[in-house]
Amino acid sequence: MLKKLNKRNFHNTGYKANIGNSKVIPVITYNNIEDQKSLILNNNKGKTGIYCWTNLINSKSYIGSANDLRTRFYVYFSSNRLMNSKMTIYKGILKYGYSNFKLDILEYCTPNVLLEREQYYIDLIKPEYNNLRIAGSSIGYKHTIDTLKKFRTRKVSEITRANLAKAARDRVLTDAARAKISLARTGIILSDTTKAKLSAIASAKTGIGVKVMDITTGNTTEYLNLTLAALALGVSRTAISKALVKGNLIKKTYLITRT
Repeated sequence: MLKKLNKRNFHNTGYKANIGNSKVIPVITYNNIEDQKSLILNNNKGKTGIYCWTNLINSKSYIGSANDLRTRFYVYFSSNRLMNSKMTIYKGILKYGYSNFKLDILEYCTPNVLLEREQYYIDLIKPEYNNLRIAGSSIGYKHTIDTLKKFRTRKVSEITRANLAKAARDRVLTDAARAKISLARTGIILSDTTKAKLSAIASAKTGIGVKVMDITTGNTTEYLNLTLAALALGVSRTAISKALVKGNLIKKTYLITRT
């Protein structure tokens, strides 16, 4: 039987966490994941660093890093993402539950040394849940034959098709955007000057520049206005506006913020 978990956090106390076969002093340890969800998200907003999940039953661990840890942790608290991913750590959390894991923030750092520091901990701890041994790389990863077959044969359900069609119908396009789409369909190639003018017109009408972050990769793209972001993501401008105000994720993947 497991010992009762200690619910307190360790902030630079010199506490040495047992991670793999190594003794590491984390910046902070979260031992009660379910109750500390809000604390985890709030504490790590906008912070860059390396983290470690450790299974308290079998001692297996996973090392990860992110430019924005809060955004990355949103993924771990998404049941949809956990159920639809093939990553070993996600499967482990689904199988054992959050109550049988602890989360360590191993180090906060600057983005320019993030992968270097992640690699340091991967080499030191040798985490069993990491499918890849090179930080930030997919080299050596191969999908299983069954997975590749699913990719080739997967079909979109009628419900999904209906939702996509509705999203397309509900899109609110500016005159500039409509003109750009119309010209693209006729095969006309726009000059850089014309593109700039169209973007300026759209920007003047909407007036809000936004950043779209893919929380699964950490990649961020900037758009001059809500309409261009909506076009890129295939959703309505209203959906982008609501996500910006409420902080909701678009398609459970994209985080919208102001530039």
